[in-house]
Amino acid sequence: MSAEQGPRPMKHLGTCVVPAAPKNVVNGRRWLLGRLEPLLGAKHSACEDSVLLLSETLTNAIVHGGGHLVEVDAYVDTASIRVEVTDEGGGTTVPHHVDDPHGEHGRGLPILSMLAKAWGFEQLDDGRLRVWFEVPHTVVPGTRGPQGAPARPRADDGVHGVSASANRHAEGG
Repeated sequence: MSAEQGPRPMKHLGTCVVPAAPKNVVNGRRWLLGRLEPLLGAKHSACEDSVLLLSETLTNAIVHGGGHLVEVDAYVDTASIRVEVTDEGGGTTVPHHVDDPHGEHGRGLPILSMLAKAWGFEQLDDGRLRVWFEVPHTVVPGTRGPQGAPARPRADDGVHGVSASANRHAEGG
C-alpha cells in the first residue's frame, strides 16, 4: 500500500529514479535531502534519519534487488515522513536480519528498526519489491521559524529512542 492509499493522506514530494549501481546511492540521498530540507531544516533529526535510512534501503535494493532502476518516493504529513524504495523485482531475497554482529554487512535492518517508527515491505503484483519506512517529525510542513528560517528541531523531537517491529507490514501497522 503506498502512502496515497493509506488511512491518512500524505503529500507526495516526488519520485526519484536511480540507476541500480552502488555509486548512485548518493544521488538518492541528495534528492531526498533536497525535498526535506525546505520543510524541516537540514539539521532536523527526522531529516538526517530519513536520509540515512534511505541510504540503507536504497543500497539494499541495488545490491539485492533485480533490474536496472530503483524508484524512490517520498511523502510527508503533519507527523511523519514516509519513504518508499521500489526495485524492479527479480531479487532472490526479501528483507531479513543477518545475525552477524561482527560482519561487514547486515546492519541496515537493525538501523531501520531503531530509527523508523514503522517499516515494512510488500511484493507488488508486478513482481517488484517495495520497502517503506516512516520517521516521525515535529515540524508541520509549510511552517517556518523566525525570519523565514526552517523551524528548529527540539531536543525532544521524538525521533531517537523510538523503535519499531522489524517486520511490520503496512496492513498490520
